[in-house]
Amino acid sequence: MTSRISRRGRDHHSRGGAHMTRDAHVRSFVSSGPDYHQAFKTFLAHTDQKDKALAWLRREVEALQDRAVMIDVGAGNGKLTSWLTSYFGRVIAIEPNPSLAAELRAACPTADVLATPIAATLPPAAGNFVLCSHVFYHIPELEWESNLRQLMGWLAPGGVMAVALQNPRSDCMRMVEHFNGVPFDLGKLDRVAETVPGGFEARLETVPAHIRAADLGTACEIAEFVLNVPPRQSPTSWIDLERYVEEHFNKADDGYRFSCHQDFLRVSRPG
Repeated sequence: MTSRISRRGRDHHSRGGAHMTRDAHVRSFVSSGPDYHQAFKTFLAHTDQKDKALAWLRREVEALQDRAVMIDVGAGNGKLTSWLTSYFGRVIAIEPNPSLAAELRAACPTADVLATPIAATLPPAAGNFVLCSHVFYHIPELEWESNLRQLMGWLAPGGVMAVALQNPRSDCMRMVEHFNGVPFDLGKLDRVAETVPGGFEARLETVPAHIRAADLGTACEIAEFVLNVPPRQSPTSWIDLERYVEEHFNKADDGYRFSCHQDFLRVSRPG
């Protein structure tokens, strides 16, 4: 099959409808910036990941015997927090980024917002449900175990904790490892959780999800967003990203399709 890059021309390529020169690079987004919000919007518009994750979370939440308190760790702009707020009597949301914390307060006006890192936080109440969604990318791996133990200490008796990251064998994470050289695997924490005293039970569940894009430009925009997880290595050229997407995600007449499966580490504390 003829490469879509060669059909479009090898000297210029596109991002968001604009022509890019061959020396263009993948951008680094700032979470408070308009480019990040636009990229995130594009990602959400082309994936079923959000719906699949919400279905898993609702199942867990509705199975709880007590829904007095939820603690959302790394709540970001509060979008996910707001979807779950109605289930709980009290919501404690932790977000150290000042810009995101401001959006969080606006999205979840009834939540107690704590603008502190995990290690410096002492929640005012134990959580019947503790959620930590896609936060561990931003925590050095040497600190994963200590952060996990701290989160487990916030669980009320009978409570459940959910830690979410992309599955390391998904197409997205294989791409991240290819360009950034760093894998992320919650399986390491699964083994740690069961060694913590107190009779905790832990299991790792994978929730399948996919991204679909009709054209190469959109597929690369989404891939650019996915690559914005630390630590970033040397800048990735846009043409190298296009070639990777073309080689690994091209599904001929069906456009571009790549997996973004999520792993949920589910930890429960005995009642």
